[in-house]
Formats: sequence, structure tokens, C-alpha cells
Amino acid sequence: RSTSGLKAPHHRVRVTRGLRDDLRVWLSFLERFNGVSFWQDSLPLKDALQVHLDAAGSLGFGVIFGKRWCAQRWPALWLESDICRDLTFLEFFPIVVAVRLWSAEFQNKKVVFWCDNPSVVRIINRQASRSPRVMRLVRRFVLLCLEANVSFTARHVAGMDNSIADALSRFQEDRFRTLAPFANCMPEPFPGDLWSLGGE
Repeated sequence: RSTSGLKAPHHRVRVTRGLRDDLRVWLSFLERFNGVSFWQDSLPLKDALQVHLDAAGSLGFGVIFGKRWCAQRWPALWLESDICRDLTFLEFFPIVVAVRLWSAEFQNKKVVFWCDNPSVVRIINRQASRSPRVMRLVRRFVLLCLEANVSFTARHVAGMDNSIADALSRFQEDRFRTLAPFANCMPEPFPGDLWSLGGE
């Protein structure tokens, strides 16, 4: 994309901050890449690993993968800033959490992320956003997927069909247990360093 519109090899490209950040992602990956990758079978959607997520602007997020789940309230610093008014950022955040938590299970697999925010679905599938804040999540997400060789796609789910993740994001424990009696008793430990993605 950075070279689109150039008509001659000697034409210069303006290296923006965003472009530098993109290059850092690839550099970070290549420094640790051992040159080995695995071909992945072309799985139908129903046979891929399924992750459902949701975010509530004033409360927190929830994400569930099979029996495993994680939910956290937004930190006070986010609530006091404009971050919690950025619904695209908030809905994307649990996707990064999921890949960080379950990268071992996702490795060399195809994963489908079900989200009720159409903007997030588009951003994941294009791996691009005009928002610098959201791009911080995109870059971390892409790097995690590269490191684990995860093939991913995002699909939209209507809010009424996303009840389990919705209950998690609103901390409605009784509703969650009714909807997901198969879920583990305890949540997955949340990697607290991810909160820094809101303010890098």
C-alpha cells in the first residue's frame, strides 16, 4: 500500500510513523522466525476453532473459547479517558486477549472470531484501520498470529445471538452460567500487560 501510486522506481515514499510501526512488527517477527511454517488445510468455517467475544463500554469485556473464558472490567484510567468511548477499540481488545491466552491451542490452526461489531470484523479481515489507537491492537494481533502461524477470519454475529459473551462482558454471572453450563468454573488469568495497549 505504501508504494501505491508511484510511477517510477526512483520516486520516494514518505515514511510515516504508522509505516515505521508496521515495519517494526515484521522486524520483531523475522528476528525470531526459524524459517519453518506449516501448510494449513482449507477448513470449512464450522471445523475451525470458534471464539466469541463482546465488550460493554462502561463495564468491561468477555471472551470465550470452548470451555475457557476470560472477563475483566476496564481499568480506571481507561474509564477516565476517552478510550471507553471508542467502541471499535474496546471490541477489538478481547480478540488480542484471546490470541495471547490461547496461542498454544491456536497454533497452526484456523480461528474464527465472532463479533457483533461490523467495524471490527472489517478491520480484522483487512488488517487495517484509520485509527492509530486501533492500529496498535491490529499490530499486536497480527504479530501474535504470525508467531503462532494462526490463520484467522472474523465473522459478524447479531447481538441477540452473542448472549454468552454479552453476559461475560456485563458480569452477569447467573446468566452466564445458565447459558454456558459447560464453561470452566474459573476464568483464565488475564495478562495485565495488555492494558498498556490503551496508552502506548
